[in-house]
Amino acid sequence: MTSLSPSGTTAVPTLQIFPWAASVAAVKNSKNYTDFDTFYHELPDSLPQNSPQTRRRVSSLIARRYFPAHTLLDLPARVWSAYHRDDVLLDIMRVMTLDAEPVIARFIMEHVLVLSPGDPFHVASARDFITSTYGGFKQDSNKRLLTTAKELGFVNHRGNTWFVQAIPRPDNAFLILLHARLAPTPRIVRLSDILDATFWRYLGLRTQDEVRAILRDAQAANLIARYAVVDELEQITTRYTLDEYFAKALLL
Repeated sequence: MTSLSPSGTTAVPTLQIFPWAASVAAVKNSKNYTDFDTFYHELPDSLPQNSPQTRRRVSSLIARRYFPAHTLLDLPARVWSAYHRDDVLLDIMRVMTLDAEPVIARFIMEHVLVLSPGDPFHVASARDFITSTYGGFKQDSNKRLLTTAKELGFVNHRGNTWFVQAIPRPDNAFLILLHARLAPTPRIVRLSDILDATFWRYLGLRTQDEVRAILRDAQAANLIARYAVVDELEQITTRYTLDEYFAKALLL
């Protein structure tokens, strides 16, 4: 993301700080408010940073990533209100983080998801990525890239040894995003349209067969009406509206 220098000129692009714990806490706390404006006005006071300027900047970042429509009906807040489950919320927020940060998303897609859980992860790939992306090495951006990849659950380390971390299959977040983005009302959705979307990869799924497995399980649990091959075309038929999905707090 490009920032502005104090003089108002365009500064050299860098990655933003990654306030993951504060972001999760903010989304959870949003359920205590009835309107976004009041929530956003009071958000800086709830943040741990000492500088008022930094708290305002982090508040803006949280709003951009997780409340893009500036409403408490944005997806993370609705998910927390309906389910109160950390795993579902964090899966949704992982996707929305990568939606808002295309540079980080590209690194995850090209350098992490091509590996298998348990594989060694070489931190030099982050350094090389930062250097090629920004035309030179930037220590802060390199650190923020690795921090983000770790906090989102894609990689981890023991001492200086980094590895690709397994993410539990995000069935429920996948089905919520399927309804939110492709089928807010009951309809037929082609599998190709699902696979063309990025959200299933941002969730940490690596193969099309993993997507098919979730859809088959969803049909068996009556969370979708049908998953079938019709005239050589794989497609699903959804059963619920997105509002019904949340109202019933449906889970696989």
